[in-house]
Amino acid sequence: MANRNHPTKPPDADRESGQKALLFEVAGDKRVDNGNEERRLRIAALSLEETIRYVRASHPDLEITEIKVLGHIEVLSSSEHL
Repeated sequence: MANRNHPTKPPDADRESGQKALLFEVAGDKRVDNGNEERRLRIAALSLEETIRYVRASHPDLEITEIKVLGHIEVLSSSEHL
């Protein structure tokens, strides 16, 4: 029977080394029929520019008023964007 816990190998060595991304909070005003409605989104991306491009493409009715960096996060499984 093979020993699954190799003594010189760290426990997470089989997993790809995680890539770091930034966690952004984007605040903005969404245009609705009776005025504007405040919205907040949390988005993980590699850069501020990528975040802005994503918000403009996915939420064209949202006018960005503020973007905050909440921290770094480890990406455990990558998508086509990260």
